[in-house]
Amino acid sequence: MQDGIKMGGSTRSRRFWIILVSAVIGVPVFVILVLLMVVLIQAAVITAPQGNIAILNNANTEGITDGKIQERAQRLAGILKIETVSYDENNQNKSEFLVLHDYLSDSFPNIHSSRFVEKYVVNKYSLLYKVTGSTRGKLPYLLTAHMDVVPATAANWEHPPFGGVIVDDVIWGRGAIDDKGSVMGIMEALEYWLSQGVQPKRTFFIAFGHDEETGGNKGAYHLAIKLRALGVEKLDFVLDEGLMTTDKILPGVTKPAALIGVSEKGFLNVQLEVTGTLQHSSFPPAETPIGILGRAVGKLEENKHPIVFGTGPESDTFHYVSPDTDYGIRIFYANMWLFGPLMASIMQNDPLQSTVVKTSTGLTMFNSGVKDNVIPDKATALVNHRVHPGQTIDQVIEHDRWAIGDDKVKITQTARMDPHPVSPFGPEALAYQLISTSIYQTYENVVVAPCIMIANTDTNHYLSFTNKVYRYVPVSVTPDDVSRYHGDNERIPIDDYAHMLDFYFRFMQNSDLVFDLAPNETQELGDEL
Repeated sequence: MQDGIKMGGSTRSRRFWIILVSAVIGVPVFVILVLLMVVLIQAAVITAPQGNIAILNNANTEGITDGKIQERAQRLAGILKIETVSYDENNQNKSEFLVLHDYLSDSFPNIHSSRFVEKYVVNKYSLLYKVTGSTRGKLPYLLTAHMDVVPATAANWEHPPFGGVIVDDVIWGRGAIDDKGSVMGIMEALEYWLSQGVQPKRTFFIAFGHDEETGGNKGAYHLAIKLRALGVEKLDFVLDEGLMTTDKILPGVTKPAALIGVSEKGFLNVQLEVTGTLQHSSFPPAETPIGILGRAVGKLEENKHPIVFGTGPESDTFHYVSPDTDYGIRIFYANMWLFGPLMASIMQNDPLQSTVVKTSTGLTMFNSGVKDNVIPDKATALVNHRVHPGQTIDQVIEHDRWAIGDDKVKITQTARMDPHPVSPFGPEALAYQLISTSIYQTYENVVVAPCIMIANTDTNHYLSFTNKVYRYVPVSVTPDDVSRYHGDNERIPIDDYAHMLDFYFRFMQNSDLVFDLAPNETQELGDEL
């Protein structure tokens, strides 16, 4: 009996441990299997949010159909010859802006002779057009672009940057896309509309700043003041330059992705300064201002800002494009609730994609030294941050202090702009759907998605008018084109420019189409339809 009892007890013990181990192992396996099933099903059934505005879903708005794209391409080439360069805030080719004003007047006679279009020259060089609609009672909207361009070094270009030449059906020149293409695209669309004897139903404004490339403080800032002087307290929405229709930039996406900027990074310039004693280089001190500052900027590059993926619209970007990705990639895009941190860690290793998931750090200037045999008494560096909406500027500065970890380095703000709030987007956001619908009408085989704008625009000066600010320029780009922006060999194919004109024309027509749905002039900024 005793032996039997022992044997029985040993058997029960073994069974106990078998059951326990099975439970410990089995539960995670079961959970993993369920999780895997959820992930695969989600990837299989996910759909992008569709527009929920019936009148836009049924819209069949035409583009520009008169066949005069070659003439319009020549007009764009002509404006690219005008060297409206912004070197810095206090250094511009100002007389060239007056030449550009005359060029627009000569190129668009219908606009400049229309009884319901008023033109205002603002702060000498910027332009504002008011297009008065035939029906009152709705908030106006604003289309905006800028006339200035960044400098260009002619020796690095295949064709002269201010030559305004067309070669093999491609328009070459500084500003072809950033941003004279938009200036001309808006004007061409309105000119064509007016040539048909049409007065728009809805009032809108067109604003062309002259110093966007240096912050807009003399252009868009004063354009906003002029809007208020004209009695405009609120705008329904603003559409400015911004993101584009991208091809092969988002991994795995099988269609070109038209990205609408629904938010914009802020920026912060900080000066780092180290002071010491001026002395001869033959008996240098243990530490010098240059050495201390060099270590400081090195630490900033080594200690990047934290990933804040998901605190802005970037996870929605992947949701919107996920149905149009290869299935293997779609598993990740469709399940950002699970794979978001993994995606963010992958993206941070790509110079372009990393800017979407965190605040960027750009070391832009380093100054010190007066002579080859003198230890300088001061060294300074300028750091430019583009601040993600998931961070505050105070948090960025605190991170810099932590990363540098040296009280001998003085940190001073020299310029700042808070990140922009996220504008409404989705199936019921009327302004967003106006842009989205116009894109789908213009481009075949594309997917539209909200995204964060990593650079800065003039929209900062219009944020007080509306909570609906969007940044999109209707051009197509590939990874090879990215370096052309503020770089060499900026250009736009004529076919792509034709799409730009069609987009703006359709957008204006669609804005009239939804006139009855547009917000009333008395509507509060926070109200949504």
